[in-house]
Amino acid sequence: MELTRGAIDYTYEDRLIRKSSFHYIIPAIIGLVFGQLSPVIGGICISASLGEVPFSALSTVEPINLIFSALGSLGGVGCGITISKCSGSGDKEVAARIFTRTVIAVVVASVALSAAMLVFADPLLQFLRATPDNMAYAREYLSVLLLGSVPIVLFFAGDYILTDDNDPGLVLVANIVAAIVNVAGNYVGMEVLHLHIGASAGAMVLGDLCACLIFLRHFKKKGTLCRFVRPERREGDPGVFAALKPGTPMAIMYLMFTVQMIVQNLVLSGDGGTSGLGNSAVVDNLVLFLTIFTASASEPVMPLVSSYFGEGNRCGTLLVKRSMYHLGLRILSPIVILLVIVPQLFIGLFSVNDPVMLETLPFAIRVVCINSLITFTNDSMVNFLSATERERLANVSYGIQIAVNVAATLGLASTAGMDAPWYGSLLANLCSCGFLLFAGRLFKGYWKRHAENALVLTGGPADAAHVDAWRTETTKVLGPDRTGAVWEKLVEPFLSSDDNEPGKICSYSIIRRDNGDDAAILRFGERMSLRQLLMGGEADDEENVEGLSHVYGECISTEFNTLGRKMINFKGE
Repeated sequence: MELTRGAIDYTYEDRLIRKSSFHYIIPAIIGLVFGQLSPVIGGICISASLGEVPFSALSTVEPINLIFSALGSLGGVGCGITISKCSGSGDKEVAARIFTRTVIAVVVASVALSAAMLVFADPLLQFLRATPDNMAYAREYLSVLLLGSVPIVLFFAGDYILTDDNDPGLVLVANIVAAIVNVAGNYVGMEVLHLHIGASAGAMVLGDLCACLIFLRHFKKKGTLCRFVRPERREGDPGVFAALKPGTPMAIMYLMFTVQMIVQNLVLSGDGGTSGLGNSAVVDNLVLFLTIFTASASEPVMPLVSSYFGEGNRCGTLLVKRSMYHLGLRILSPIVILLVIVPQLFIGLFSVNDPVMLETLPFAIRVVCINSLITFTNDSMVNFLSATERERLANVSYGIQIAVNVAATLGLASTAGMDAPWYGSLLANLCSCGFLLFAGRLFKGYWKRHAENALVLTGGPADAAHVDAWRTETTKVLGPDRTGAVWEKLVEPFLSSDDNEPGKICSYSIIRRDNGDDAAILRFGERMSLRQLLMGGEADDEENVEGLSHVYGECISTEFNTLGRKMINFKGE
């Protein structure tokens, strides 16, 4: 069906997207600073208190930790994206049932996986290149990690799910508490009580358990999509595997990191022994540090895009993609430039005296920092694909990345020595990025804005001049009868409500969905301010109606990416 367009002005929708993105990014950065730096501080405490050999054991156990991260991301990202789509469409009861079944599934999987690994702990550590020197340390750390796997996985999954359910403030508080408990436990255990390495793993588990207890506050709030209900599946509900499907790219990414780390340890332990594993541990901590910036800018793509996708708004999905990528580059680039120029700033955090490590680490840090920019680009594209039901392409890209990484690292080991893993990772990222851009045709939207299925896109303060202009544009594309319905049931009630504060910026759009249905959408200001989110405030309770996306001719009011939204759907011709 040929589109008859009215005015297209991206200014106001862009502005609201940026406002909404900061509701996710700022809590995410603060939370990730605490969440990602706490294991770094654990490594610092271990290296300072026990020495470089126990510190090298961390690189042996880290692949197993990444496997549980993969499980947590499968449940968290999959469930989070699915409930974000429910937020866009208004299907709240479906979201609650999906959430309940997801929690049960990840708990059962965590227990089964931990039990199997405990039985085969020694063969597993030998496969992961534990040396005779650090085997006892690795075994102790792993045992505590496996016994605490359930809170670790639930904390990881909860970060994604609750953020997608408009509660990034609580996620922030939970991450801060987990980090404080983790750091305090490491300090007391390592520095004060002079305990073994298992105390560090215990501190991490205890911190994650405290965070999970804080998450419980979310379920007392009004209007949440995530609620514990009977884990039944009704007709039309996605199954557990379908609900978790959007999380498969993120899960595969962590499994890819696991394979990469195993190959990395294989090459480094063979070439440098314990010094090589020490290098691996330092670089692993650098990756955790850089993840603060890459993840905080790329992961909000998922809830923002998936909500627009659930709404059927292709123009909005591309605007989010563009806005978040540009913002992420501005956040990450200064950090990368600083560490490329002065890598010693990061090396100095650890008690490194080994001359081999001191000689080889600066180059490794430079390559890993430059590689983080490509990693961010890949993550942004993968998260966009996950949010728009193109997970298969994202999974293929990670398959390519794993294959190239392993082949390049092993192939370069004889010539590049201890630098082979960094070259291999850089080459793999470049191949994956090229595949996504060309095979996925993902160039679109990164620089130029596209109207896509928007018939009208405008906005501004809801004063007389702007509202008259909106009505003129609406009449052009919907006709007088539907325009009358929009004004009677959407615009005029908004103008007379408390939501319409003087000067508040609104975005007004009309879209035509792929099925031919039209929708008039009004987005406005902050439904909840950033300060309220950080302080754990609550939005107004909303009508708990299932299937709102299928209601025609009636105004649907929901909270949408922490903004207010009013929408009317019209059946296609």
